[in-house]
Amino acid sequence: MTDQTPPVDGPFRITVEPIPAGVTLDVEPFVQRVVADVVEALLTDRYADRLEDLHEPRPRDPHVVERPGDLRFESLVADLVAESSTRMPVYGLQALRLAGRIEQLATPAISALQTEGSAAA
Repeated sequence: MTDQTPPVDGPFRITVEPIPAGVTLDVEPFVQRVVADVVEALLTDRYADRLEDLHEPRPRDPHVVERPGDLRFESLVADLVAESSTRMPVYGLQALRLAGRIEQLATPAISALQTEGSAAA
């Protein structure tokens, strides 16, 4: 029986689930915040023109080497990442609960992988 209580319940809930090779972290509330940041940024005049430019195909010379700053999509993504939240705080005892839950769920998977690896050797 696994504990269904999330080890982190705020400001962004994090749940941990086992997978055969370790664990997955579900950070949906944090992702919702990041998506909201991006949508809010796209609704400003600062990004509206750049987003519109992505819909208009622009002829490109296949012989020209473009720098990352010259690539419209990549440049927009980089700027939106800079506008968004990229760090998720985990406070006090929640940090220890998260670490403990990851260790609890990952240990059997790691042991199984090590057993498989030594059997193959």
